Order: sequence, then C-alpha cells, then structure tokens
Amino acid sequence: MRSRSSAGQVGQVEDGTDVERTILDTARTVFETYGVRRANIEDVAVQAGVSRSTVYRRFPTKDDLVERVVRREAELFFATLDRATAGCGPRQAVIEAFTLGVRLVQDSPLYSRIVQSEPELFGLFSRSHVFPIGQFADGIARTLRRCGAEIAEPDLANIADVLLRVALGIIVFPTDRLDIADDAAVRGYAARYLVPLLDNTAPGQRGVAVP
Repeated sequence: MRSRSSAGQVGQVEDGTDVERTILDTARTVFETYGVRRANIEDVAVQAGVSRSTVYRRFPTKDDLVERVVRREAELFFATLDRATAGCGPRQAVIEAFTLGVRLVQDSPLYSRIVQSEPELFGLFSRSHVFPIGQFADGIARTLRRCGAEIAEPDLANIADVLLRVALGIIVFPTDRLDIADDAAVRGYAARYLVPLLDNTAPGQRGVAVP
C-alpha cells in the first residue's frame, strides 16, 4: 500500500516533469529563433514563464540544456526510424536510415537553423558531449543489426558512423550532384554508394587490400 509521503513524491515528480517539458519545448523554440550561440538561459526562463533558478536546477549549464534538447530530437528520429525499418532487410534499412537522417535535418527547425546560420556547431558538438556522434551512430548500428545485418561489430559501427557523417556532410556542405530535397534522389544515392558498404564487409568478402 502506497504511503501518503510516497504519493506526494509521485505528484512532485509529475509536476517536475511538466516543468521540464515546458522548459525543453521553450528552449527548442528559443534556439530556433535566436540560434544556439546567441540564446541564453534567461531567454528560456522568461519565455517559459519560470525563474532562472528553476531552469538551472534542472539544467545547470546551457550545454546541459542544449544536450537534452538535441537528445530529444534524436529520440524522435530513432522512433521514426524504427517504424520505417520494420520488416526491412539491412540494405533497405541503410537507405531508410540515410534518407530519414537527411530529411530530419531539413524538417527540423532547430537543425535547419544550425545548418543555415551556425553550421560550425555540428563540428563542435561532435567533439563534445552535447552532440555525441558515437551514440547516434550506435543507434543506427542497432537498427541495422535488428534488420539482419551479419557484420562484425567493429565494421557495423564504422558503417553507421559513415552513414551519419555523410548525411551531415551533404547537408552542411551541399552539392549540385545531389538534390537533398528529392527523396527519390537521396534514396538512389544511398542505394548506389552506401549500401555497397554492407556488401564489402559481409562474411566471405575479402574487401580491398590496403597497401
């Protein structure tokens, strides 16, 4: 039987979760409006209708807040990826993961703002805990494994890392060779240039000798 004190604690957690959600929603809007560099905790607190101390209790630094906003966007991406790759084989999963990754950055107001006005942040984030590329790549690797990829773990991890970095590179440094607004073109690009990565590392494949 739940005690009165524990019931009170549950209520506090629920209230706290609502406040945290409001802060994160507001922070995302502030970052989209002002950019990550220009935005500050005070902007977030004012627009969220809470005190700065309320924000700092949950997110001691701006980096902590940025990290949580970015991670939440990533969680949405992987939830979408799981649905998109349900029943797919590994090759189709590569195409879906790459296409969704490209589309995510285009469709997300936050990532679009960074690409348009602060593209250097992707490089800075990737070398810090704020945008841990390794963890994003791990999520892609798990998706490929779930879809049946029979590749050694180190190779699978590297393939996932390449997929992520190529997607970011094409968006941050656009090329006339690929229209990233055309899903069919993006899928074709992935099928032609990225799916073969699986074939080159599949069991029984010797690959290319390195001098």
